[in-house]
Amino acid sequence: MEKIYLTYNDIADFRLVYITEAHAKDSSWPVGYAKEMNITKHKTYGQRCTTAERLMKDKSLTIPTLVDDMENSVNKAYKAHPDRIYLVRKDGRLAVAGKRGPWGYKPALNASKAWLASYKETGVEPELVIPKTKKDDSTTDARRPKIRHDAASTKAIVGSWDMTTKFSGNDIPAVMVIRAKDGVLTGTWTSQGMDMAMTDLKLTGNKLSFQRSIGGGPSLDFKGTVDGDKVDGSYSGPMGDLKCQGKRTG
Repeated sequence: MEKIYLTYNDIADFRLVYITEAHAKDSSWPVGYAKEMNITKHKTYGQRCTTAERLMKDKSLTIPTLVDDMENSVNKAYKAHPDRIYLVRKDGRLAVAGKRGPWGYKPALNASKAWLASYKETGVEPELVIPKTKKDDSTTDARRPKIRHDAASTKAIVGSWDMTTKFSGNDIPAVMVIRAKDGVLTGTWTSQGMDMAMTDLKLTGNKLSFQRSIGGGPSLDFKGTVDGDKVDGSYSGPMGDLKCQGKRTG
């Protein structure tokens, strides 16, 4: 982003908005950089501003930077967590609408660079670009055949579940909500402030399987066993196999 800013700041206004920290060292999903820099969850606006200043200095950023308020107004308005890129035309319409990071970040960055290069060369604003991620190339859920279950099967899994995924020695909490209509299961996975659709939901006997994405990125495949009010299984995906367990709450 810094390179794009330095190249195109003569034809576009840039703003970097620092939002709530996605992977603070005291969060459920800390990263090495946060531990090294001692970045903790923001409790005050001053702390958030200080962290933003440290980030700019450490990464040698010169992009004009704003800091979201403690009500996370920008984050909520733009569904920005953990990161997201938008490019806006002069008339207020979107030029590039990036998908959520981390997988949506680079495609949106490349699309923004191409859009700005075209505009700088021709003086004409291209139309809206919605960058694709790897997930977009797969068959959509709407085009897949519907998997229908009998009433007993749907009753065994429908409801709300508190789920915990093991990742790098940390527990990542989530809420899984599964519904049924005419024998077809649908679900939503909520974690780290994001709601993610669950697809290919199937319960065969006591064996549960489904897919879900991470922030619009590649899918994770879940396979597990339902035992009364408990679920025990694991994900397989780009990060390897991740243990995941849960219990029914409603």
